[in-house]
Amino acid sequence: MAAITRDFTATTFVVHEGATLLLWHKKMQAWLPPGGHIDPGELPEEAALREVREETGLTVELLGRQEQWGQVAVLYQPACILLENIEPGHQHIDLIYFSRVVSGHARVNPRESTQLRWCDHAALGDAAIAEDIRILGRRAIASIDAGEVIRCG
Repeated sequence: MAAITRDFTATTFVVHEGATLLLWHKKMQAWLPPGGHIDPGELPEEAALREVREETGLTVELLGRQEQWGQVAVLYQPACILLENIEPGHQHIDLIYFSRVVSGHARVNPRESTQLRWCDHAALGDAAIAEDIRILGRRAIASIDAGEVIRCG
């Protein structure tokens, strides 16, 4: 039996005015929030912010905070960590972050997506949106409204 390969990824649910941003991903043929692989030497939250900027043109701030405990840095804590089956024998360990828009106007990066949409709680009920995206999108909206992370599980 072949070994399973796994990559670390970071995905960010961007919330603005009670809705979260989803992109129609060309390769996956699905509505997904911005995200992608964590580059070598890159911190997960750096990847999360970079992917949002590259895929949407937006500058966002992650919900949560960093701290310093002496010589130890406490990184932004993901709202959730998912294990996703990408193809047979390959998985992603996906660190999920929630964020709010700081500046910019959302746009499509044509290398990765063909369209975008802002989905409020009701719009996330669209059958074209996968269950995990629906659940996390709604939690992201609720977290931003509450000012705290509503975690998975």
